[in-house]
Amino acid sequence: MAEPAVPISHPRLELSLAEARTRFVQLARLAGLTRQTIVVTDGGRPLAAIVPAAEAGPAPGNGAAAGWIRRIEKLRAELRRQHAGLERALDQAWQELDRLAPPGTDARLDALRTAHSDVRSPGP
Repeated sequence: MAEPAVPISHPRLELSLAEARTRFVQLARLAGLTRQTIVVTDGGRPLAAIVPAAEAGPAPGNGAAAGWIRRIEKLRAELRRQHAGLERALDQAWQELDRLAPPGTDARLDALRTAHSDVRSPGP
């Protein structure tokens, strides 16, 4: 019987930080083409690795980051809903003030109307 094929192992290549810096583009392409991992060392200690993209794990935007983005969007929607409710309540309060003391009948309320005219919605 024939023996099963053994996958070709891709030996690690170790380079110093200075050498990796000068040959980075070449090393990145080498990793992608040969599926070889390049270990960058600093003083003989492994510091980082250049690995083929297929072995690097999930693409950016997946995993924890996607969870945080969903949570932020959910909070934004909740804040928009609360803001709309507060705007409606404030509009109703101004309408009630306008009904009880129409413009021109109370100087203090007229001063408030003027001071807040930039945030007030137009009256009925």
